[in-house]
Amino acid sequence: MDDRQLQSELDQVTAELTAARIQHASLGARIAGLEAQQLALARALGKAQSVDGGRVQTPRYRTDAIVAVLETSGTEMSIQEVITGLADIGRPGETYDSVGVDLAYLAERGRVSRVRRGVYAAAPATSASAERPVRSRPLPRRQQEGNR
Repeated sequence: MDDRQLQSELDQVTAELTAARIQHASLGARIAGLEAQQLALARALGKAQSVDGGRVQTPRYRTDAIVAVLETSGTEMSIQEVITGLADIGRPGETYDSVGVDLAYLAERGRVSRVRRGVYAAAPATSASAERPVRSRPLPRRQQEGNR
């Protein structure tokens, strides 16, 4: 194959990849919209069911609700999209600033991942040993001496 054929094939694959990425993003947005619509309709009927048929329960703490929204979406979300997701699960009235601060807190602790400025995603699954919290301060002297 000469360079022109290779370049032509590369251009074709690049164009197909771009089209596939656009289609992927479009499908992800459509799925998120349909899930939100399904939840709203189920609530209107008083049946509040999740996709798998289990009972929907709004997490008690806002940080847990944020993680639940990101895990349910399965895609990266802006802060505004997270706020909309929180409203969809029964937590209306959350502010941009409070959700943004909580997302930064959750990212710092590894519960969500920061994709880029203002965009977050559910944290990748980790092994059980990696879930153990890291001690941020040194042990007291009594405990240090006992370890020697």
